[in-house]
Amino acid sequence: MSDLPQQSVYYTKQISPETEGASTTALWLEIVFGLFSLLGIGHVYTGRIWLGIALLIAWWVYDVIAITLSLFTLGFASCLFLPIYIAVPIISGIQARTYLRQTGGKGDWGSVGKVVGGGCLVMILAILIFVFALGGLGWLVGQQSRP
Repeated sequence: MSDLPQQSVYYTKQISPETEGASTTALWLEIVFGLFSLLGIGHVYTGRIWLGIALLIAWWVYDVIAITLSLFTLGFASCLFLPIYIAVPIISGIQARTYLRQTGGKGDWGSVGKVVGGGCLVMILAILIFVFALGGLGWLVGQQSRP
């Protein structure tokens, strides 16, 4: 028996260049789009579409709450919300990159296109409904003001 301590041997998994590039793309998509209130796009790129959509909706809810509280506190609450607004996209981007590295994924621009395209259609429909609702309201008010 030897009195020497046993040494552990660690092996690192080799990452293909495609996975490395895709993981970097997921990181930057998440950070840049997250800072423009579109958090989750990097996760959609990794293939986790529902996680990306959930993050997107949750981020919008956070934006509404942060803006509302900042307005009511005359901007003082923004001292709390601004660091969170910067940190969350960075952390989420690191998570998207780590997921692709662990799974060896390549990224999927098709799913990003579907989510972004679907989101654009939803926004257009929401605007049209809002405009028609205002137009109908204006027509209704105009009808009531007539003698």
